[in-house]
Amino acid sequence: MNFFIADWYVDVDTNRIHNGEQDIKLEGKVMALLVYLANHPGKVISRNQLETDVWTDRVISYDALTSCITRLRKVLGDDSRKPIYIETVPKKGYRLIASVCWEKDAQANDKQMSTRQTSDKKFARKTVADTEKAENNTGFSNNIRNTVLVILLVMIAIAGYTVMSTAPNVIEPASELNSTPSIVVLPFDNLSGQTNQGYFSDGITADISIALSKLSALRVFATPSKQTENTEQLARYILTGSVQRAENKLRVNVILVDSSTQQQLWAESYDREITEVFAVQDKITTSIIAALSIKLTAEEKQRIAHRYTNNINAYDQFLRGQALYTQHTNNENVLARQHFQLAIEMDPNFSRAYGALALTHVDDYRYQWSFSNNNSLPTAITLANKAVAIDNQLPQAHWALAYAQTHLHNYQQAITSLEQALEVRPNYADGYAFLALIHIYNDNPAQGVKMIRHAMQLNPNYPAQYLSVLGQAHYSLQEYEDALPVFRSAIDKNFSLLTAHMMLTATLSQLDKIDEANWQAEQIHTIAPDFRADDANRIFPAKDKQILQKIIKNLRAAGMH
Repeated sequence: MNFFIADWYVDVDTNRIHNGEQDIKLEGKVMALLVYLANHPGKVISRNQLETDVWTDRVISYDALTSCITRLRKVLGDDSRKPIYIETVPKKGYRLIASVCWEKDAQANDKQMSTRQTSDKKFARKTVADTEKAENNTGFSNNIRNTVLVILLVMIAIAGYTVMSTAPNVIEPASELNSTPSIVVLPFDNLSGQTNQGYFSDGITADISIALSKLSALRVFATPSKQTENTEQLARYILTGSVQRAENKLRVNVILVDSSTQQQLWAESYDREITEVFAVQDKITTSIIAALSIKLTAEEKQRIAHRYTNNINAYDQFLRGQALYTQHTNNENVLARQHFQLAIEMDPNFSRAYGALALTHVDDYRYQWSFSNNNSLPTAITLANKAVAIDNQLPQAHWALAYAQTHLHNYQQAITSLEQALEVRPNYADGYAFLALIHIYNDNPAQGVKMIRHAMQLNPNYPAQYLSVLGQAHYSLQEYEDALPVFRSAIDKNFSLLTAHMMLTATLSQLDKIDEANWQAEQIHTIAPDFRADDANRIFPAKDKQILQKIIKNLRAAGMH
């Protein structure tokens, strides 16, 4: 049955929503999620309940639900920080807070509510079936109809397929790596009572991971979520903790566990002034080194002691900027830049803040987010060079310089910059991932495949960007069927990743899956309304202009201007 959610009319039969100004088609699984939430307005629904009832009899990746929620928010114009449609209730689930009115059934609403609990699973199963049937009735060809059904069912295989089929040997480390002790650093819980303090606990987690990754005798993995499964298979040791910040006070609790025996090896609680956060991080790092009996070289001792700022206020601004920048949207990019600039004002020698600021300017150019983007790359080069000049032992500074150099088509300079980053930190997974991308741009996609698989080997909990790089390598090698599931998996991990959307659309078009390519082009416009086919020139700065022209041609065939 169709319904209204606030000022949106939801047509379940055709998988479309419209509000008089916009008419948007949803994927079947996204519509099923929306209908399920609409049947429970105002109620907090746990992640497990949604995964069980909406995707009945299907096994899905952890990120699939997050991706669907993100897609709903995008099309509805919702803001996760100030929601008017879907609210995230930390550690509990999601809640639909917008008003819902069922078409032709408002008077029977009480009766519907009384029977809802006993029919949830049956209704969810029927919803998915109905949305699949709706695809059959909207003029899709048989091939595209089958593809849409596969999208609904592919959750069974996304995680496994990506690491087993598209990237064999990704999870299994090489023998020389397998002999090295390993630790997984789980995200520290934010116990501050304020969701907007999450950036601070995330920052502490990241900095501890970075400090530990400087050790040659330890492999370090960071996970995006505590829900990551099989962490005991990923690493021998597990580090977890919590952060509580109240005004000028800080409490950090940390636990180190041997995953093979579940034995607690070390635990500590730190109550300090906020200005002592760096000392706490150093103490945690040295305590882990002692607990694992790791012997440090003189150079490693120097690296551990090295810190990129001692100014707590500058550090706080940097962490705020990092949290915003990783969302990869125009508005967040602008806000992130403001925080990085404040960090530099507070500490003019804050190398990493200069590097991060450079990244925001490259993205301005790449995605044409600024009217003055002709100056963006020169500005980025200046800032990145400043970052390297201040601290040439910071791999992120070299990475930022390589990012700017790549978009100036200075591929060899970019490769040199990344080699310098890897010299500082040999197990720098992000360095190998970007090195792979440069090889793809520089007409050497086969080498790109080797590099990105090595990056995945170093960081089995790789982000969506790694999958996008692997997909671009397959596309450049004309392995289009191999590229499809990789791009889809990248989008499942991060729906806002424009590059993956663009390349998936081009790949579908190249394979003559035009109906699905047209639909995917609509998805691009939900995250980048002003995107045009020619924008591929900046997003995919390839040396081989024939590949670039093929991408643009494929995008136009999908209906993009």
